[in-house]
Amino acid sequence: MSKLKDRISFDNKHMMKYIMRKIVLSLFALCCSSAVMAQQKTRNLSVELLGAQNIVGINYDSRFNGNSGLGYRVGIGYGYGDNSGLVDQKINGVGVPLELSYLLGKKNSKLELGFGASLGVYQVKETIGYVKDTGWYPGGENTDETSPNIDFYTSSRTQFGYFLFGDIGYRYQRPNGFMFRVGVSPSFNFGDKYGLNKAAFFPYIGFGWSF
Repeated sequence: MSKLKDRISFDNKHMMKYIMRKIVLSLFALCCSSAVMAQQKTRNLSVELLGAQNIVGINYDSRFNGNSGLGYRVGIGYGYGDNSGLVDQKINGVGVPLELSYLLGKKNSKLELGFGASLGVYQVKETIGYVKDTGWYPGGENTDETSPNIDFYTSSRTQFGYFLFGDIGYRYQRPNGFMFRVGVSPSFNFGDKYGLNKAAFFPYIGFGWSF
């Protein structure tokens, strides 16, 4: 009889240890799962035309948490500009847009709001025309009816350039899968020699993949 009681007591202790181990492991798994869920965030790689990329570029974008709310993006792109006037100026180079953005909307369709700066290195080529009049003398009369000659001088330099920009648009973004965004990107600078001038409201369109 005592052996049977001892056997039952041993089985109960073994069962309690087994149950406690299961509970501890279940709680540990739940904690790990909760931590992973808390860290889940939507990221994407996309190609952008115009906007902060000037012509074309690639972006890496990530939310800090989930598929909406605050996030950031880093990109690299190629830009080209042509300013005509008294000085013909052509600018081309590589820029790096850095942006903080906010996505409003709990579903896949969202309002996109962002602000950032594009920093880059650009090649600036300037052509200046100088008029060479012929037949002039100190009295100011032109004794030569031929058209004036124009000499053109071209200079080239590499310099740092920047502009500040915003994003206001629509974004379709799932936690995983196809991503699409379109909108306008207002830009400005501080008017210094490194500031790049762009259209006040430059459109943009982008498409990529979320993961």
